[in-house]
Amino acid sequence: MYYMGFGYRECYLLPVWQRMWFIERINKEIKETSKKNGGEGAQTRAAHQNDAQTRALLGRHRAQVPAKLRRFT
Repeated sequence: MYYMGFGYRECYLLPVWQRMWFIERINKEIKETSKKNGGEGAQTRAAHQNDAQTRALLGRHRAQVPAKLRRFT
């Protein structure tokens, strides 16, 4: 559920049928995107721009980590 922005708690509380629906939907989206980008093994645009340096250069970085993702170590 990482791609949908769900945390562990939200996923745990979802009914099983909804979890399965989300998983099938994500698989469908990934396959459609793969076909558009040249077939099997093609990466999505998001995969290419998913490192901290690229996000910062594009202005897509977060000034603060969301509260539910913060670690207190």
